[in-house]
Amino acid sequence: MMASAFVATVLGRQDAAEQLARYRAENRQLITSLQAMERRSGEFSRALDDLSAREQRFRLVAGLPLLDPDVYSVGVGGPGGVSPANDAFFEVAPDLAREAEDVVVDIEQLLRRADLLGSSLTEAADSVGTHRERYQRIPSIWPVVSDDSWISSGFSYNRLHPVLGLRRPHTAVDISADFGTPVIAAGAGRVTFAGSKAGYGRVVEIDHGDGYQSLYAHLGRIAVRVGAPVRRGDTLGEVGVSGTATGPNLHYEILVDGRAVNPVGYFLDGYRR
Repeated sequence: MMASAFVATVLGRQDAAEQLARYRAENRQLITSLQAMERRSGEFSRALDDLSAREQRFRLVAGLPLLDPDVYSVGVGGPGGVSPANDAFFEVAPDLAREAEDVVVDIEQLLRRADLLGSSLTEAADSVGTHRERYQRIPSIWPVVSDDSWISSGFSYNRLHPVLGLRRPHTAVDISADFGTPVIAAGAGRVTFAGSKAGYGRVVEIDHGDGYQSLYAHLGRIAVRVGAPVRRGDTLGEVGVSGTATGPNLHYEILVDGRAVNPVGYFLDGYRR
């Protein structure tokens, strides 16, 4: 009897050890899977951040109000996958269970963000389709025909002027490009000014309607006349060094209802830094 009991005890311990080894292996696999899900969740979140920035620009040129950033961070309610109150997983491995719960919540929030972005982009696309002519007039493309051009000085309310050495608002972006590079209309409209202005050098101004205006300065040559209608992409002149420019560049402004706005927020086709 004692021998039988001893054998049973040994076998029982062996079974327990094997079961513990299986649990540990499964636990390691779960941890690996959770880590992979967390990495993918992070990648998805970054992709949504990029899409969200594009969506905001799209709504802007579509004439729609921008969505409050808080809208995208709205919670999705309680966790949908695991719960400490009713899941034995928490009793066996509470730390791992909480990590799994966090991953589930993150994924649900990401899916909600994706759904909101999809709805917003659909609304913007519908608006553009309905108001196609208006969309063509909003200044929203890169105004220099060159892959080798970039923003050398950004929009700022306190920039140090490169020539005067004084701090003053720079309500535009300066785009560096080779001398003679074509400058194009960022949106359809009518030329309201084509000539010279102090500091700006040779300038072209366009009225796009609906309160939108754009200005192109430091031109080397002007190719349009006052009163001429222009389409988006039409040539206005060439990059030059007129006015107080320290090198070949385009001084580019957008005004909405008479107020200067940062052109970067309107570039739908990307921009170069």
